[in-house]
Amino acid sequence: MQSERYLFLIKGSLIMAQPLAAAETGELLTSLLSQGFVVAPLLVWASDTEQAMACYEARAQRQALASSLSGVDPMLAGAAT
Repeated sequence: MQSERYLFLIKGSLIMAQPLAAAETGELLTSLLSQGFVVAPLLVWASDTEQAMACYEARAQRQALASSLSGVDPMLAGAAT
């Protein structure tokens, strides 16, 4: 299976993974950004959307754990959505 780079779009509690090289990504980004989505500061290599989301969730969990161990509220650290 070939890996591709994914970016994440977030609005509230909704998180979408989108392959960066997909033909529709530019048009989709324009549309979603105009609807209030933001691009997360994380890119991952994954073989499909499911794996990309698993990587995102694992990163969020690690960040929440690190924040709680350092005494920072995970919501303030941006780990929880």
